[in-house]
Amino acid sequence: MTTDGTPRERIPAGDRGRTLAFVVNTLTPYRIQSQLRFKHELPGWDVKTYIHWDVSKNLWVFNNPPDIGLETFDGAVDVSTFGTWAHFSGDWRTGGKIIEKLEEARPAAVVACGYGYPAPLRVLLWCKRKRIPVFLWGDSNIHADNPSGLKGLIKQLGVPRVVRLFNAYLVCGGNGRSYYLRYGAAPDRIFPCPVEPDYSLIDSATEPEMADARAKLGLDRDRRRIVVCSRLVPVKAVDQAIDAFAAIAARRPDWEMVILGDGPLRASLEARVPSSCLNRVIFAGFQDDQRVVNAVYRQSDVLLHPATWEPWGVVILEAAAAGLAIVTTRVVGAALELAQDGVNGRLVRPLDRRGLARALLDVTDAANIDRYKRESRRLSADFRREQDPVRGLAGALARVGLIRGGTPG
Repeated sequence: MTTDGTPRERIPAGDRGRTLAFVVNTLTPYRIQSQLRFKHELPGWDVKTYIHWDVSKNLWVFNNPPDIGLETFDGAVDVSTFGTWAHFSGDWRTGGKIIEKLEEARPAAVVACGYGYPAPLRVLLWCKRKRIPVFLWGDSNIHADNPSGLKGLIKQLGVPRVVRLFNAYLVCGGNGRSYYLRYGAAPDRIFPCPVEPDYSLIDSATEPEMADARAKLGLDRDRRRIVVCSRLVPVKAVDQAIDAFAAIAARRPDWEMVILGDGPLRASLEARVPSSCLNRVIFAGFQDDQRVVNAVYRQSDVLLHPATWEPWGVVILEAAAAGLAIVTTRVVGAALELAQDGVNGRLVRPLDRRGLARALLDVTDAANIDRYKRESRRLSADFRREQDPVRGLAGALARVGLIRGGTPG
């Protein structure tokens, strides 16, 4: 019975199709990559994707729509209104529109990418009434979980109630697992399902593509290279990356740094580069062709990612797969698996400028760099074998009886 005394509705299991419905606020290339893998590597399953925010400005999605059953909705809210009543009420209404689509699709299971927005919360409650298994797929990271005061109290009281409504949890790495355990997730319902890049594109970068990237971005073929790949916003701490490179530049004359990304801080970051390093710090801007990014990775040596907070960090997965040494902070989600201090790079505390410069000096040492790079490839191979997202999702489906065992098929 529901709270108002009416019988719970239920879609009979035999009436459900072999459909997985994903409810997402927006789309990133990496989420698309994972969902394409689910579509092609879970035989007999169809994928549908419902986006509950306005993504009309994501032209790369609409110019090349991915084959993941994409559905958008008129009147979907814009991220700029987040935190307002208009956002709450509008997103709740979009949740109702998604439910109408789910009534038609009759999915066997729903995957909600988050629970903190009205639309997926409304879908979650609908799934519970219909007795449709619903999985939470999130990149929450325990290192970023430090609310205080009233916000902390509300989270401690409310989040466990919501988290326990899900049938399974698809997490990104060990830091994600720790987060959901904190809020009451049962250990046997947690499955590794990391958001990942298209590894085949990294592996297949060709010499002509690398030469084209050098020419396009003005890279020096004869220098070793540090790459920063992120939005130019405060949380990414690119100012610290620039300061760290400037601090070691005189001792590493054969190294340069390329910054892939754009954002509101670009002008101030460009002004921050000392005159002595102007020809060795390249602002390459945002690259919408992932092949260019991969070509840069393949001819670089170090990923420098000093973010003060990062739920997951697909750039860490990309860099490890490309065989780069990694310098990052301990709060980055993927660092637990793919950035081991003293093994394939260095870990530092967030906002530790001196520590970051020392770490960069260590990894660029000729006695260390090639060993660190080899270890990154090894850690990447181990991670991809042990935490495969398709196997993780298959485990969740098996947990609720929708497939046999824990393997696709």
